[in-house]
Amino acid sequence: MIFKSSLIAFLLSALGIQNAIAESTPATFDHPEASLAKLIKFPELRGDAKSRLRCASQVSRVGKMTNTGCYQNTAGDEVYISAIVKAARKARLNPARHNGEKFSVYVQFQVEFSKVGEEETIRIFNNPGLLENVEAYGEDHIAAQRGLAVDAFTKVCPRHTRYLVWAKAHVAEDGRHDSYSILPGEGAPITAKCRDGILTTLRESIFTPAMADGVAVPSSFIEPFGS
Repeated sequence: MIFKSSLIAFLLSALGIQNAIAESTPATFDHPEASLAKLIKFPELRGDAKSRLRCASQVSRVGKMTNTGCYQNTAGDEVYISAIVKAARKARLNPARHNGEKFSVYVQFQVEFSKVGEEETIRIFNNPGLLENVEAYGEDHIAAQRGLAVDAFTKVCPRHTRYLVWAKAHVAEDGRHDSYSILPGEGAPITAKCRDGILTTLRESIFTPAMADGVAVPSSFIEPFGS
């Protein structure tokens, strides 16, 4: 017997059976006891100051942050980066979930430091600030996150040669992903095998969708790959 797709969807819904991909939820920074924002100590600075840094971390299935790093924008950012990395060792995120199970993800985020007079403020943005996503969903959206179970690129990309490329994909509101591409970065050019390894990593990974105002939304995903 052949069922139309709409009828199948209705029957599955009636039985409480949902698409597992749609059950992916991202890791978030609002941990009730060990949030990153509360653990960061504002650097001792003279005068007013403001800086926003783009950072990334591997977040385990229990919410622990490892391999945390940030991009330096200008001279002097080292004091901010040091404060972020030190706090990240103790911080916890609410872990990502897929089909009800916790899993490890690569999380990109921003940390903004602002000092006006004696008032010091630290804000965490659960996204890397990709312009097209910010324009669509605002600064406070949660970016799509890639699961860390797949690492095909590590076997074929150089380990001792400096390179950096940006891998991009489209992630739908149900976590499905497509439209993969590699954007040039800096350092040595990558080989065809390395390129294929990065693209395979994207294709075979589980993604959590971006979230805006508590609702899953389609978005662009971009991730740096390098050594």
